[in-house]
Amino acid sequence: MDTWTVKKILDWGIDFFKKKDIPQARLSAELLLAAVLDLSRMGLYLDHGRVLKPRELATYKNHILRRLEHVPIQYILGEAHFRDISLYVDENVLIPRPETELLVEKALQEASGIFSKKGCINILEIGTGSGAVAISLYREIIKNMPGDRSGVKVTATDISDRAIDIAVKNARRVLGGEAAGGPEFICCDIFPGQDSSWLPDNKGRIDMVVSNPPYISESGFQDLPREIREYEPRDALVAGKTGLESYKRILERIKELLQPGPACMILETDPQVGERLLSLVGEYMDIKSISLDKDYNQRDRILTVHT
Repeated sequence: MDTWTVKKILDWGIDFFKKKDIPQARLSAELLLAAVLDLSRMGLYLDHGRVLKPRELATYKNHILRRLEHVPIQYILGEAHFRDISLYVDENVLIPRPETELLVEKALQEASGIFSKKGCINILEIGTGSGAVAISLYREIIKNMPGDRSGVKVTATDISDRAIDIAVKNARRVLGGEAAGGPEFICCDIFPGQDSSWLPDNKGRIDMVVSNPPYISESGFQDLPREIREYEPRDALVAGKTGLESYKRILERIKELLQPGPACMILETDPQVGERLLSLVGEYMDIKSISLDKDYNQRDRILTVHT
């Protein structure tokens, strides 16, 4: 019977993935094995002589087989990392991307200015998915800004009730006892309607709207990698024929929510639609300023609107 050490099984996994043309073969093999053994990637090499238990070996091989089907590693492990937090994810929510961290960075910059002037802030996130953005914003605002945390209000919406369940689970996971006073997650389309108590309480009182809505066109969806196309929720990716449909639906409704004084809207977008989105926003909103910032690859990514 073969003895499988960490080094031996890792070398086998890397080689196997390379032969099967799995993207980032070494990284995939390391992440899956590190999760099974509860080690860091560096720990795999420091503990290379460790012999795997039969259960560990079986779990790792099962992960390997799922990865061969191009299941994203985050879904295999049920975990994704975003900024400095760990989130539960499955195929009901998008895997948070590094680019979306830029959305949070921009929102935090804007929030700092709003909070310093008002001593409070009211934020709406549309399309929360796993809750990554809403949880990060709430957590970092109360951590870095002085004052009573009751002055920080974050509402996050999603049309998927399964996504809302996951976001609530992640808020409890990340915020612990602070989750009770943290983001409010609501299952609805864009924001609650007239039949809710939320709308009259927030109409004309939102300081900031943040969203990473679907912005892939129907034709562009076919060009996405298999990992995304086959496993991530299509409705959270595809906007329609042009890629602008989700933005248009938000813009048609959002004006009534924004407070009449200075307010802002921050949207994640894509180089394919970014320039067209600039024009679209102007059709629906009275703009004081508008900017389109680039991501790590110098591609248009974060649209910021001040009203």
